[in-house]
Order: sequence, then C-alpha cells, then structure tokens
Amino acid sequence: MGQAKIKQRAAFAPHLIAAWEAEGCVNFAFALARLTGWLLHVDWWTPSTDHTVDTPIEKMRPLRVYVADNHNLIFDVRGVKSIVDFNEGSIAPLARKFGSGGVRTRFYDEVGISALQLQFQVDEEKIAQATEAIKENSYFLAAIPLRQPPYIPAYEAAKFTYGRCAAFAEVMYELTGLPPTALLAVRFLPLYEGTQRGASGYFHSVVLHDDGMAEDSWGKASLSEIARRFGVVEFKTSDDEHRIVVNNLKLSSADLYEDARQEATVLVRQYRI
Repeated sequence: MGQAKIKQRAAFAPHLIAAWEAEGCVNFAFALARLTGWLLHVDWWTPSTDHTVDTPIEKMRPLRVYVADNHNLIFDVRGVKSIVDFNEGSIAPLARKFGSGGVRTRFYDEVGISALQLQFQVDEEKIAQATEAIKENSYFLAAIPLRQPPYIPAYEAAKFTYGRCAAFAEVMYELTGLPPTALLAVRFLPLYEGTQRGASGYFHSVVLHDDGMAEDSWGKASLSEIARRFGVVEFKTSDDEHRIVVNNLKLSSADLYEDARQEATVLVRQYRI
C-alpha cells in the first residue's frame, strides 16, 4: 500500500476528532507521544509576525498540541501530514480566529506542557481512551516511522539538535571513541534556505561509524538522512570545522557549553552505552 493511501486512511472517526479538537488535542498528543516516542509540540498564535521578537507567553494563545518526528511529518488527529499541509489545513484556520499575527512552534515534554496551564487540561483517563483508539487504528500507526535506537527521550534529543549538537558529538567521541565531524551545507531545499548556519556552511555535528552511517542525539542514520532534517540536499563533512566550532563555543560560551556537555554525558551513559 502506498504512503499516500496509508495517510488518507489514517484519519479517525469524526466524533473522536471533534472531541479531541475541543480540548486542543492535548490528550490525544500525550497518548501518541507515549506510544511512539516522538516529540510533543504546541503551536501558538502570537501578535507579532516578526520571528525575532520574543513575545511573552501571556500574550500568546495556544492553537494545538501535536506530535511530530525529527524532520517534516506531523502526526495529528486528522492523519499524518507534511508540515506544509498541517500548517495550511489545521493551524492557519485556528490562528486566523485571533486576527493578524504569527505562529510560533515550541517543543516540550509532558511536564513542560502541564506547567503551561493551558485551557486544555491533561486528563489521564482521556489519555488512556485515546491510547486505545490509536492502537485500534492500524493504518494510522503504520504511517508513522519508527524511531531509531538508542531512544533518547525525544525532548532531550531535540534539545541537542540545534546549537548543542557539537557538545553531544564531543561526548559521544569521549565515551564511545566514534570520531566527530561537521556537516557543511552546500545547497538547501527552497523552503529551508533561511536555515541558520555558520559562515563555513556549518549546520550540525555528528559522529561517524565504520559502516559509513552517522549518529547524533536522534540515533543512527545515513548522513544524507540527517542532512535532510535541516533541508540540506548537498553537503560536505569536515573534521576540522567541528573542532573549530567546539573551540569557539568553549571561548564564547564556556558555561553554556559545559552545561550541554554534562547533560549529554548523562544521556549517553544512560541511553547509549
């Protein structure tokens, strides 16, 4: 069965969708995150369209809680969708209800979402009911890719995707002996051309396996697969650039780098070794 057909048949019964959407999909999302190990997100309406503006959370409005992978798939009550389809079909209509403004996406763990005190209340009984409904929908589950070991909790893995990946790669080298390297972007997909990167094209650090595969906080994958998470379709590797990035971090943000290194050490010891 083709992927498009699986996605088409992955939707739930209308009365279930209506009930879940009435509560911001929070209980459905908690159930799905527990079943799959993927990452919890909240999309927020914000009065500013400028993504550089740090709007206080009191001025933002939660739109929807959902689960996503580490690339561009969204796992929602209405099926498995690309980010573009999900934003256009589900998020944009919700955001328009609040008037002009923008949308911000944030990722959380269960504790973080519960602490937000959303108007959508977390209810363990409803989570259990959603869990059973998801298990019964084999088409939906079949459309969701499996996470790759070593299964570091998704929230922790996500924290080491941007900005802290160099520290994670260094810790992996220290504890496993796998050599670290930098990924340098040569060409991006059109929608990703604004992705943050260094002057050299640096956008991520990984460690390399003898079989040519790479590994970061999300587990083992091919270099091309990891690069595509950032929208990169052509890239180079550079051991020297990784070392430059680490040295710069130690000089410019020593405390932050050391905090990241210590957190990564705990995660690698607990989930990887």
